[in-house]
Amino acid sequence: MSGEVGVVMVAPAIVGIGLVAGAGYLAARGVGALAGAAGDRLAARQSRGWAVADRIARVVADHRLLQDQIGRGQAQFAGAISDGPVIGDAPGGLNLDRGEQWAAWAEAAVEQAGARFRQEMAAARTGWVMDEVAAALDRLPRPAPVPGRPAVARAVPAPSVKVAESLRRVLGRMDGGVPPTLATTLQKRAADALAAVSEATQLQLLDDLRYTVDQANEQVRRRHATLRELTARLAGYTGPAVDEALAAISAAGADPGPDLPALSDTVDAAIAATLAPMVREYAHQALRDSLEEIGLAVEEDFDVALGTEGLAHLHRDGWDDLAVRVRSRGEDAYYFNMVAPAGADETDVAAVEHQWCSAVDRLLPVLEAHGLQVTTTHRSEEGDPHVQTVAKFPFERRRRDDRRRDEDVRRRRELPR
Repeated sequence: MSGEVGVVMVAPAIVGIGLVAGAGYLAARGVGALAGAAGDRLAARQSRGWAVADRIARVVADHRLLQDQIGRGQAQFAGAISDGPVIGDAPGGLNLDRGEQWAAWAEAAVEQAGARFRQEMAAARTGWVMDEVAAALDRLPRPAPVPGRPAVARAVPAPSVKVAESLRRVLGRMDGGVPPTLATTLQKRAADALAAVSEATQLQLLDDLRYTVDQANEQVRRRHATLRELTARLAGYTGPAVDEALAAISAAGADPGPDLPALSDTVDAAIAATLAPMVREYAHQALRDSLEEIGLAVEEDFDVALGTEGLAHLHRDGWDDLAVRVRSRGEDAYYFNMVAPAGADETDVAAVEHQWCSAVDRLLPVLEAHGLQVTTTHRSEEGDPHVQTVAKFPFERRRRDDRRRDEDVRRRRELPR
């Protein structure tokens, strides 16, 4: 081959590495760490560290979902619903004791606020139902006034103790995450039940309503389990794509029929967009390390140059005015070709080409050992070497004439006198 090689290198095992809730922990989300040797280089955490990171991610997700529910409750009942807890950011650094303490405190704060929210929502919904009953009675025809007899205000008939307790239990069990439209429908059904003539009918209607509330709660639990998992997967990531994904998760909490598979795809895309620079940086570093492992020298800041300028160079003793240029093409494709300065003596091109071809054969398995999946897109035929002329040679130019002159001097000194 003439020294031209095209390869595609990706690190498919990087799918979920990020800082969890700003705590400074590298977290693996199921399949979220580099496999094999790459994983050993990028992250190695003990089981306790992973447990702390996951606990922090869960409480952050629970807090976000509770805040969304409280916001919808306040939109419907205003001041009857208290503000949610403020837990701030998780502690930074690698102190696992501090991380566990913060997670325990935040869990308690979220649980306490959740219990208060459920009580306030039950009370607010009960009051709403009683107001609806009173409004319905006000809409009934009133008897004609009798001359000389003062008008008597219509009193709202209070439900019996048994009916009131049943109403409280039914509304109290309704999950705060039930979408507002559905919650309003269920509340109106409760008001209709209280408007029934007999206590037995009221209790029967409320019992039927309890079954409907349980069905709505089960849908909410399933939806929230998925939303919680999706939120936890985004914990610690930042950026516009992550913000959009979190907003979509929040909106799905109030949607009676959210497209959860599409939402999961949105989260995956947000994580991929956030990790893309990390993947590229790791690929550049792994390429540099692999080249050095097989005995090639790279120019200073090789991986930085490859990431910023899109090209870098490698060299080897004995190549003199020949080098190999690496160009980045797209997100994960790289092109290798031989270069030389203008006016360079190319009499040794064939020997350098053979050495470079042998280096390529050793390079590919080393890259794979670094966790990179490698695909060769093309290799030019050996025996027809091509060298690209460059205006600026990246390595020190050691002219072949100078080298040969030194060799001649050495040989003359070694000749017998």
